[in-house]
Amino acid sequence: MEKNHEFYTDESGFLPFDPVVLVTDVLRRWVLILLITVAVGIGGYIVADRTYTPVYKTTATFVVTDPTSTATVFGNLSKTQELASVFSELLNSSLLHRSVLAEIGETSFQGSVKTSVVPETNLITMTVTASNPRTAYLMAQGIIKHHHTITYQIVDDISLEVLQSPSIPTAPSNFSNASGTMKKAAALAAAASCLMLAFRSYTQDKIRSGKEARKKLDCKYLGDIPHETKYKTLRAKLERSKTSILISSPLTGFRFRENIRKLRSRVDRLMQGKKVLMVTSLLENEGKSTVAVNLALSMAQKYDNVLLIECDLRKPACYKLLNQSEPEVGLLSVLKENANFSDAIIPAKQGKLQLLLESNASKNSSELLASAKMAELLQWAGETYDVVILDMPPIAAITDIEQVKDLADASLLVVRHNTAATPSLNKAIALLNGGKAKLLGCVLNNVYSTGLTSGYGYGYGYGYGGYGKYGHYNGYGPKK
Repeated sequence: MEKNHEFYTDESGFLPFDPVVLVTDVLRRWVLILLITVAVGIGGYIVADRTYTPVYKTTATFVVTDPTSTATVFGNLSKTQELASVFSELLNSSLLHRSVLAEIGETSFQGSVKTSVVPETNLITMTVTASNPRTAYLMAQGIIKHHHTITYQIVDDISLEVLQSPSIPTAPSNFSNASGTMKKAAALAAAASCLMLAFRSYTQDKIRSGKEARKKLDCKYLGDIPHETKYKTLRAKLERSKTSILISSPLTGFRFRENIRKLRSRVDRLMQGKKVLMVTSLLENEGKSTVAVNLALSMAQKYDNVLLIECDLRKPACYKLLNQSEPEVGLLSVLKENANFSDAIIPAKQGKLQLLLESNASKNSSELLASAKMAELLQWAGETYDVVILDMPPIAAITDIEQVKDLADASLLVVRHNTAATPSLNKAIALLNGGKAKLLGCVLNNVYSTGLTSGYGYGYGYGYGGYGKYGHYNGYGPKK
């Protein structure tokens, strides 16, 4: 099926937007966000700590009086205001500093001297700041000792007496805020990384809705299967104890069971009397085994003789999903040891479903699946059972699908919601359509969505095939 692929947007001209999709996609990369947050936070702490310069302060208080006047202390307020306006400049004069520095044995003064009037009094406070406590203290003492050499020339009718002498500062007046900087940097890094990941998710060319699947994939769209949690209770989540998602379980949600039933009806109608169906996906962890198992269980509710065969010999999982014990005689025994077909068939714990399972992995699964014994098995199964479902390996991971695509009658592609790139999926579709087992269509699995997605997105492809922008797709590449 060839479709016209354009850069689809919604009615407003924007890409499809669903907050649940974006949030889920960001949270899936929580480890990356955590690493970025920790790295930037530590970096911010190191920079703040290394650029921190301590400042030490010491203060002295002067009483301003007029020796020639008989006025009270409060009568000297005008004199204090007069002196305060020029006192700071006098104390910061280069001439005074040279005298003080010569006495304390320093060549320069990296600090400041400031004065202020205590409100409603004839008191002036002098504050000396420096990068170390010794310099601050000695500078303050030197100014007290030598200030008269400068001040008497300007205000010779005013007397300055020390009311409070300076003390050696024991701690810096400014404290390092490395911890605060670290927290701010970490928070900004977390927010920025979340925004970047959300934007990347928003612009990627992946299948995020049924509308996108219909418009962008070169096959029929057979429906979606909603996300179903594998942790059914809080205790199970804390103990990391997963529960198999099966339509036969009362713990499985109604919507999941209903959508599997709808998928069975559509697949059954499209099979048109054909019996052997293989279920596969492009990538690992797209849920194709869960779909295959539940589709088989649903078929067994309609037909008397349904067989599920575990064909993912590199990573067998059906026996775990069905809560079956490891089979004594499995598919490997049939293919390698010539065990009787009927001896390897066991009943499922749920329903009327029959099983040909395997629990041991095999490195040469491609050769085994392409063997004459496998062809003989599938021929026997097709003659014996009403429906035969094969749980196949992912297409992108290995080449086993090449070996058996001519042995089955039809195929079903499982597409995990917002996971694989669209061009890569179209290449897989072309591969499946190139064999005898024609592709019935695709099912969108593990759907997180609020239903807000509208229109049809576009973007850039990543992964299998390394495509960028795309137009018409059929076969292995774009058509002009």
